[in-house]
Amino acid sequence: MKKYGLLLFLILSISCFSENKKSQQLQNDIVKSKIIEEKIISEENTNEIYKDRMKNFIREIRNDAGKNKYIITQNGNELYFRDGKLDRNFFPVTDGTTQESLYYGDVLKYNAVTKKESKDYMLSLLNPVRKEGKPVFVINYAKGNEKKDFLLKEDAKTGFVSELLPEFEARAIYNPIQGFNSENITNLRQVKNYLLLLNPEKFSDINQYFEYLKNTDFDLLLIEPSHNGIFLTKSQVEQLKTKKNGGKRIVISYLSIGEAEDYRGYWKKEWSKKWPKWIVKENPDWKGNYIVKYWNSEWKNVIKEYRGKLGSIGVDGYLLDTVDSYYYFQEKMENGNKIPD
Repeated sequence: MKKYGLLLFLILSISCFSENKKSQQLQNDIVKSKIIEEKIISEENTNEIYKDRMKNFIREIRNDAGKNKYIITQNGNELYFRDGKLDRNFFPVTDGTTQESLYYGDVLKYNAVTKKESKDYMLSLLNPVRKEGKPVFVINYAKGNEKKDFLLKEDAKTGFVSELLPEFEARAIYNPIQGFNSENITNLRQVKNYLLLLNPEKFSDINQYFEYLKNTDFDLLLIEPSHNGIFLTKSQVEQLKTKKNGGKRIVISYLSIGEAEDYRGYWKKEWSKKWPKWIVKENPDWKGNYIVKYWNSEWKNVIKEYRGKLGSIGVDGYLLDTVDSYYYFQEKMENGNKIPD
């Protein structure tokens, strides 16, 4: 009897493994077909080539990360459109988006009101995205109670979630525009406030950084999960998923995919002497950040391995930054200076 039971168990196990494998293969095939579809469309409209390459990269990250991880894009909200309409093929790939300097912090000037033309254009992208149900998190760079009051009124109209950051480096602590709450946050649509903290250099070490984060009541943490090369542990990340007041929250890790950063764990010393073929130039506004050919397979593998490290510590998802780097390549192409693959 035991023999037959064992045999039945083995048959069922093999069957389940086979079905899981088929399911994963089907998912991979769907992603590949979408990529091919986007490539065909982009070849018909050369202005879309670099935008579609970024869309496809994000699709691959989604496929690799799985459905249970949140993916939020940082800026680059033209990605959600094609020919002036929402791109229904790409729109469901992500779970939320952000926009920097929508109201304050124009052209990297702190406290500067964003020009009406720029603001209106960004709103023309963000409003349809939000109306279709995708959460929009707005990052402003300014200070003052009057500005906070203004943002509260605007958020009531748009449905966005705005914060006012005290500096561009995203390393400083701040109070949210909307007050803290003890509600359980189980999806991005429930978020009323968030902490964006991407540079923890003000903390002495990873443990002090962890203790600070643990003792906050933000609904959503958008954070760099390491300090001086040392990562938060899986146990620490799990603890961060509970606010100080006891409510549940979401923890998202920062991940730049359109630029390489020479202060990340994946950076190799020899790259500082001789760039890999996929590095194009250093970002003039951010020292140590390098614009990359994000469609290059070597770079994709770098991101895949690094994302795997982030996933292993249990974060709920990824804030994909520098997705708007396609602008650089698109502009080059439009000026007749297309960069070779």
